[in-house]
Amino acid sequence: MSKQEQLIGKHPDNTHPFGKWLDVNDLPDSATKCHRELTESIAIDDDLIEWMARKIINHHYAQFRINRLKEKYGSLGYAKYAAQHRKLPIEDKVKKGNATEILLTDYIQTTQGKEFIKVFKLRYNPNVDQAIKGDDTLMIDLFEENGNEKVKIYLGESKFRQIPSKTVIEDITNSLSKDTLPLSYTFLVEEIAKTNELLARKLDDYIVQDVKDRGDLIYAGLLLSNTNTSRTVERHLNSDNSNLVFISVGIDDPEGFIESVFERAGELIANPDLL
Repeated sequence: MSKQEQLIGKHPDNTHPFGKWLDVNDLPDSATKCHRELTESIAIDDDLIEWMARKIINHHYAQFRINRLKEKYGSLGYAKYAAQHRKLPIEDKVKKGNATEILLTDYIQTTQGKEFIKVFKLRYNPNVDQAIKGDDTLMIDLFEENGNEKVKIYLGESKFRQIPSKTVIEDITNSLSKDTLPLSYTFLVEEIAKTNELLARKLDDYIVQDVKDRGDLIYAGLLLSNTNTSRTVERHLNSDNSNLVFISVGIDDPEGFIESVFERAGELIANPDLL
Protein backbone atom coordinates (compact mmCIF):
# COMPACT_ATOMS: atom_id res chain seq x y z
CA MET A 1 0.00 0.00 0.00
CA SER A 2 1.39 3.39 -0.97
CA LYS A 3 1.66 6.20 1.56
CA GLN A 4 -0.92 8.09 -0.49
CA GLU A 5 -3.37 5.22 0.04
CA GLN A 6 -2.58 5.14 3.75
CA LEU A 7 -3.40 8.84 4.07
CA ILE A 8 -6.44 9.29 1.83
CA GLY A 9 -7.30 5.90 0.32
CA LYS A 10 -7.35 4.34 -3.13
CA HIS A 11 -8.28 6.20 -6.28
CA PRO A 12 -11.72 4.97 -7.46
CA ASP A 13 -12.11 2.62 -10.39
CA ASN A 14 -13.83 3.55 -13.65
CA THR A 15 -17.32 2.85 -12.28
CA HIS A 16 -17.06 6.27 -10.58
CA PRO A 17 -16.78 9.56 -12.54
CA PHE A 18 -13.46 10.38 -10.86
CA GLY A 19 -12.04 7.01 -11.86
CA LYS A 20 -13.42 7.21 -15.38
CA TRP A 21 -12.11 10.75 -15.92
CA LEU A 22 -8.72 10.61 -14.17
CA ASP A 23 -5.85 8.12 -14.15
CA VAL A 24 -3.82 7.85 -10.96
CA ASN A 25 -0.12 7.50 -10.29
CA ASP A 26 1.13 7.45 -6.70
CA LEU A 27 4.70 8.62 -7.11
CA PRO A 28 7.44 7.35 -4.77
CA ASP A 29 7.30 9.21 -1.47
CA SER A 30 10.18 10.63 0.53
CA ALA A 31 10.76 12.52 3.78
CA THR A 32 9.60 15.74 2.08
CA LYS A 33 7.23 14.55 -0.62
CA CYS A 34 4.02 12.53 -1.00
CA HIS A 35 2.48 13.20 -4.40
CA ARG A 36 -0.56 11.69 -6.10
CA GLU A 37 -0.65 12.49 -9.81
CA LEU A 38 -4.05 12.61 -11.53
CA THR A 39 -4.19 13.00 -15.30
CA GLU A 40 -7.00 12.85 -17.83
CA SER A 41 -7.96 9.38 -18.98
CA ILE A 42 -10.76 10.56 -21.26
CA ALA A 43 -11.75 13.86 -22.78
CA ILE A 44 -14.25 15.88 -20.76
CA ASP A 45 -17.75 15.09 -22.01
CA ASP A 46 -21.31 16.17 -21.27
CA ASP A 47 -21.81 13.48 -18.63
CA LEU A 48 -18.80 14.69 -16.65
CA ILE A 49 -19.90 18.32 -16.95
CA GLU A 50 -23.38 17.38 -15.75
CA TRP A 51 -22.02 15.42 -12.79
CA MET A 52 -19.71 18.22 -11.70
CA ALA A 53 -22.37 20.90 -12.23
CA ARG A 54 -24.66 19.06 -9.83
CA LYS A 55 -21.82 18.87 -7.31
CA ILE A 56 -21.41 22.65 -7.65
CA ILE A 57 -25.11 23.19 -6.97
CA ASN A 58 -25.13 20.79 -4.02
CA HIS A 59 -22.28 22.67 -2.35
CA HIS A 60 -23.81 26.12 -2.95
CA TYR A 61 -27.55 25.54 -2.44
CA ALA A 62 -29.31 23.96 0.54
CA GLN A 63 -32.22 21.65 -0.27
CA PHE A 64 -34.59 24.23 1.25
CA ARG A 65 -33.51 26.78 -1.35
CA ILE A 66 -33.76 24.28 -4.21
CA ASN A 67 -37.30 23.42 -3.09
CA ARG A 68 -38.24 27.11 -2.97
CA LEU A 69 -36.80 27.70 -6.43
CA LYS A 70 -38.94 24.85 -7.72
CA GLU A 71 -42.02 26.33 -6.06
CA LYS A 72 -41.37 29.73 -7.63
CA TYR A 73 -40.38 28.36 -11.05
CA GLY A 74 -42.92 29.27 -13.70
CA SER A 75 -44.54 31.94 -11.58
CA LEU A 76 -44.35 35.65 -12.30
CA GLY A 77 -41.16 37.17 -10.98
CA TYR A 78 -39.18 33.91 -10.86
CA ALA A 79 -36.09 35.48 -12.42
CA LYS A 80 -36.05 38.22 -9.77
CA TYR A 81 -36.59 35.67 -7.00
CA ALA A 82 -33.75 33.47 -8.28
CA ALA A 83 -31.43 36.47 -8.61
CA GLN A 84 -32.20 37.58 -5.06
CA HIS A 85 -31.18 34.16 -3.76
CA ARG A 86 -28.24 33.59 -6.12
CA LYS A 87 -25.53 31.40 -4.62
CA LEU A 88 -23.43 30.69 -7.71
CA PRO A 89 -20.58 33.19 -8.16
CA ILE A 90 -20.10 35.24 -11.31
CA GLU A 91 -16.56 36.35 -10.48
CA ASP A 92 -14.12 34.15 -12.42
CA LYS A 93 -11.55 33.82 -9.63
CA VAL A 94 -14.19 32.77 -7.11
CA LYS A 95 -15.64 30.18 -9.48
CA LYS A 96 -12.21 28.61 -9.88
CA GLY A 97 -11.54 28.64 -6.16
CA ASN A 98 -14.91 27.15 -5.27
CA ALA A 99 -14.63 24.44 -7.93
CA THR A 100 -11.26 23.25 -6.65
CA GLU A 101 -12.52 23.16 -3.06
CA ILE A 102 -15.43 21.01 -4.18
CA LEU A 103 -13.15 18.72 -6.19
CA LEU A 104 -10.92 18.15 -3.17
CA THR A 105 -13.79 17.60 -0.74
CA ASP A 106 -15.61 15.12 -2.95
CA TYR A 107 -12.45 13.37 -4.07
CA ILE A 108 -11.37 12.51 -0.52
CA GLN A 109 -14.87 11.33 0.39
CA THR A 110 -14.78 9.13 -2.72
CA THR A 111 -11.37 7.63 -1.94
CA GLN A 112 -12.52 6.93 1.62
CA GLY A 113 -15.85 5.55 0.44
CA LYS A 114 -17.98 7.53 2.89
CA GLU A 115 -19.65 10.85 3.58
CA PHE A 116 -17.83 12.77 6.29
CA ILE A 117 -19.18 15.20 8.86
CA LYS A 118 -18.79 18.61 7.27
CA VAL A 119 -20.41 21.97 6.70
CA PHE A 120 -21.30 23.11 3.20
CA LYS A 121 -19.61 26.42 3.87
CA LEU A 122 -20.29 27.88 0.41
CA ARG A 123 -23.99 27.97 1.32
CA TYR A 124 -23.17 30.43 4.11
CA ASN A 125 -21.28 32.99 2.04
CA PRO A 126 -23.00 36.41 2.40
CA ASN A 127 -21.14 37.72 -0.67
CA VAL A 128 -21.04 34.98 -3.29
CA ASP A 129 -18.58 36.89 -5.49
CA GLN A 130 -15.90 37.01 -2.81
CA ALA A 131 -13.93 34.02 -1.57
CA ILE A 132 -15.18 32.83 1.79
CA LYS A 133 -12.67 32.73 4.64
CA GLY A 134 -11.71 29.62 6.57
CA ASP A 135 -10.38 26.19 5.73
CA ASP A 136 -10.87 25.13 2.11
CA THR A 137 -11.75 21.62 3.24
CA LEU A 138 -12.50 20.44 6.77
CA MET A 139 -14.12 17.06 7.28
CA ILE A 140 -14.44 14.74 10.24
CA ASP A 141 -14.68 10.96 10.28
CA LEU A 142 -16.21 9.73 13.54
CA PHE A 143 -16.17 5.92 13.73
CA GLU A 144 -15.80 2.90 15.99
CA GLU A 145 -12.73 0.69 16.05
CA ASN A 146 -12.51 -2.34 18.34
CA GLY A 147 -15.43 -0.99 20.32
CA ASN A 148 -13.85 2.42 20.83
CA GLU A 149 -14.95 5.70 19.30
CA LYS A 150 -12.28 7.35 17.16
CA VAL A 151 -12.03 10.50 15.09
CA LYS A 152 -9.98 11.49 12.07
CA ILE A 153 -9.84 15.01 10.70
CA TYR A 154 -9.15 15.84 7.05
CA LEU A 155 -7.84 19.34 6.39
CA GLY A 156 -7.32 20.55 2.84
CA GLU A 157 -6.06 23.48 0.78
CA SER A 158 -6.88 23.71 -2.93
CA LYS A 159 -5.95 26.09 -5.72
CA PHE A 160 -6.51 26.65 -9.42
CA ARG A 161 -3.85 27.99 -11.72
CA GLN A 162 -3.87 28.27 -15.48
CA ILE A 163 -0.13 27.52 -15.36
CA PRO A 164 1.43 25.63 -12.41
CA SER A 165 4.34 27.25 -10.62
CA LYS A 166 6.71 26.80 -7.71
CA THR A 167 4.99 29.69 -5.93
CA VAL A 168 1.55 28.12 -5.84
CA ILE A 169 2.98 24.79 -4.69
CA GLU A 170 4.74 26.59 -1.85
CA ASP A 171 1.54 28.48 -1.00
CA ILE A 172 -0.34 25.19 -0.60
CA THR A 173 2.36 23.42 1.40
CA ASN A 174 2.95 26.43 3.66
CA SER A 175 -0.78 26.49 4.42
CA LEU A 176 -0.55 22.82 5.37
CA SER A 177 2.68 22.79 7.36
CA LYS A 178 3.21 20.32 10.20
CA ASP A 179 2.10 22.99 12.72
CA THR A 180 -1.16 23.89 10.94
CA LEU A 181 -4.42 23.30 12.79
CA PRO A 182 -7.96 23.77 11.43
CA LEU A 183 -9.35 27.29 11.67
CA SER A 184 -12.99 26.28 11.31
CA TYR A 185 -13.40 23.41 13.78
CA THR A 186 -15.46 25.43 16.28
CA PHE A 187 -17.63 26.82 13.47
CA LEU A 188 -18.27 23.28 12.20
CA VAL A 189 -19.26 22.05 15.67
CA GLU A 190 -21.60 24.98 16.25
CA GLU A 191 -23.30 24.50 12.88
CA ILE A 192 -23.74 20.78 13.55
CA ALA A 193 -25.29 21.66 16.92
CA LYS A 194 -28.17 23.43 15.18
CA THR A 195 -29.48 20.10 13.89
CA ASN A 196 -27.73 17.43 15.97
CA GLU A 197 -26.69 18.51 19.45
CA LEU A 198 -25.63 15.01 20.51
CA LEU A 199 -23.17 14.75 17.63
CA ALA A 200 -21.93 18.29 18.26
CA ARG A 201 -21.27 17.44 21.89
CA LYS A 202 -19.22 14.42 20.86
CA LEU A 203 -17.15 16.49 18.43
CA ASP A 204 -16.73 19.25 21.01
CA ASP A 205 -15.11 16.79 23.40
CA TYR A 206 -12.19 16.23 21.04
CA ILE A 207 -9.13 18.44 21.26
CA VAL A 208 -7.74 18.98 17.78
CA GLN A 209 -4.14 19.12 19.01
CA ASP A 210 -4.60 15.68 20.62
CA VAL A 211 -5.99 14.32 17.35
CA LYS A 212 -2.97 15.72 15.53
CA ASP A 213 -0.56 14.27 18.08
CA ARG A 214 -2.06 10.81 17.48
CA GLY A 215 -1.40 11.15 13.76
CA ASP A 216 -5.10 11.34 12.93
CA LEU A 217 -5.07 14.81 11.36
CA ILE A 218 -4.64 14.18 7.64
CA TYR A 219 -3.62 17.00 5.30
CA ALA A 220 -4.42 17.16 1.57
CA GLY A 221 -3.35 19.80 -0.94
CA LEU A 222 -4.77 19.98 -4.45
CA LEU A 223 -3.63 21.94 -7.48
CA LEU A 224 -5.83 21.96 -10.58
CA SER A 225 -3.95 23.18 -13.63
CA ASN A 226 -2.69 22.16 -17.07
CA THR A 227 -0.92 19.02 -18.26
CA ASN A 228 2.41 20.24 -16.83
CA THR A 229 1.06 20.14 -13.29
CA SER A 230 2.51 16.83 -12.17
CA ARG A 231 6.01 17.59 -13.44
CA THR A 232 5.97 20.98 -11.74
CA VAL A 233 4.74 19.55 -8.44
CA GLU A 234 7.29 16.74 -8.52
CA ARG A 235 10.07 19.25 -9.15
CA HIS A 236 9.14 21.71 -6.39
CA LEU A 237 7.19 19.84 -3.70
CA ASN A 238 9.04 20.10 -0.40
CA SER A 239 7.01 19.76 2.79
CA ASP A 240 7.89 19.30 6.45
CA ASN A 241 4.52 17.58 7.04
CA SER A 242 4.69 13.78 7.01
CA ASN A 243 0.87 13.59 7.04
CA LEU A 244 0.44 15.63 3.84
CA VAL A 245 -0.51 14.21 0.46
CA PHE A 246 -0.31 16.60 -2.49
CA ILE A 247 -2.76 15.88 -5.31
CA SER A 248 -1.93 17.29 -8.72
CA VAL A 249 -4.77 17.36 -11.24
CA GLY A 250 -3.42 18.08 -14.70
CA ILE A 251 -5.99 18.40 -17.47
CA ASP A 252 -5.94 19.75 -21.01
CA ASP A 253 -8.25 22.74 -20.55
CA PRO A 254 -8.83 23.50 -16.86
CA GLU A 255 -10.33 26.95 -17.52
CA GLY A 256 -12.74 25.59 -20.10
CA PHE A 257 -13.76 22.81 -17.73
CA ILE A 258 -14.71 25.18 -14.94
CA GLU A 259 -16.49 27.57 -17.31
CA SER A 260 -18.53 24.70 -18.76
CA VAL A 261 -19.40 23.37 -15.31
CA PHE A 262 -20.67 26.71 -14.00
CA GLU A 263 -22.52 27.39 -17.24
CA ARG A 264 -24.37 24.08 -16.88
CA ALA A 265 -24.99 24.72 -13.16
CA GLY A 266 -26.54 28.06 -14.11
CA GLU A 267 -28.79 26.35 -16.65
CA LEU A 268 -29.98 23.88 -14.03
CA ILE A 269 -30.73 26.62 -11.50
CA ALA A 270 -32.66 28.50 -14.20
CA ASN A 271 -34.72 25.34 -14.71
CA PRO A 272 -34.85 23.88 -11.19
CA ASP A 273 -37.40 21.22 -12.12
CA LEU A 274 -34.41 19.43 -13.68
CA LEU A 275 -32.80 19.08 -10.24
